[in-house]
Amino acid sequence: MGKKIKQQNTLFEVDDSANQLFGELEKTKGNKELTLSYIPSFFTTASLPFKNMRKKEFVRKASNGISLILNSPSNVPYGKYGRLLLSVFTTHAVLSKEKRAPVVIEFDSMAQLLKEMQLPRQRGKDIQEQIKCFTRATFSFEQRIEEQQQGHLFKDLYEPGEKLPKGEVTVRTTSTGTILFTEGVQYQEIFDENSTNPRIGKFKVQLSANFAAFCQSHAVPINYTIYKDISSPVGKDIYAWLVYRNNGLEKDKPVFVPRDRIVEQFMPVAENADPKTANVNYSRIIDQIKEIKTKYYPELKIDISKDGAGITLFKSPTPVLKDDVRYALISSSLDM
Repeated sequence: MGKKIKQQNTLFEVDDSANQLFGELEKTKGNKELTLSYIPSFFTTASLPFKNMRKKEFVRKASNGISLILNSPSNVPYGKYGRLLLSVFTTHAVLSKEKRAPVVIEFDSMAQLLKEMQLPRQRGKDIQEQIKCFTRATFSFEQRIEEQQQGHLFKDLYEPGEKLPKGEVTVRTTSTGTILFTEGVQYQEIFDENSTNPRIGKFKVQLSANFAAFCQSHAVPINYTIYKDISSPVGKDIYAWLVYRNNGLEKDKPVFVPRDRIVEQFMPVAENADPKTANVNYSRIIDQIKEIKTKYYPELKIDISKDGAGITLFKSPTPVLKDDVRYALISSSLDM
């Protein structure tokens, strides 16, 4: 948000050291178990809708020229449970021994998936709904970058005798792509005379090869325990973004992020909306940042401008250090 994006290989660029920060992770005894998961780096820039839009298409424009387009045959994934399920899918893709190939995730029951996600059984219906939303769903990206370059570099585009530009010209580069989340979903429904709703038995989800490869190349490690505990969907997005941005910051080189960029990324305002809406949204975002700083990410070094101009990010201690034995991978608790 605060820096101009380079043209080459930047849409999904992530520092490789981000995936090495955690090393070999194992469980600890005694203290509350903390878990590690991954999310695609792209979804720290533009993410799922906050609530059920009841739409087959959703578009989110980020502040750095990137647009996310979600499409689903029934309803696009959304909310806090959609984000948690996306993290589970990404983590299994990252951990898969086979690279750039479809990844099959199998569970003996919905209860087993809920155990992995650290959710109570009552949330089974919510997760089942999100699985349906991800089924045959795609996400597309579009990025437009404008930069100034010397006109003579494009002389081959002009006809003989046509006047060439003497100075700089504006070059707009548009990049697009579409990725399928899942290639197949199979599940059992068990009906009995004592229950009005079927029980979900064995089921499996096959992540597409393109989605798996995307996650394996561009995943951001996060503290899943914290990510789950943050109840607000926008709070989850902000936390993931703060962790991701911290991986790319350099010591003694803070980055200022203007107010309008922050609002545009996390809580964008419609063109015909009341002008005061942007003020309300910025205030809500700042409240979320303060809560994250207080409850979930105390190592975060950030300065919030008193005049409301924006925030300044400083290089902060990494939330999880290499070989930090407090953490276990989210999928390691399963007996599969």
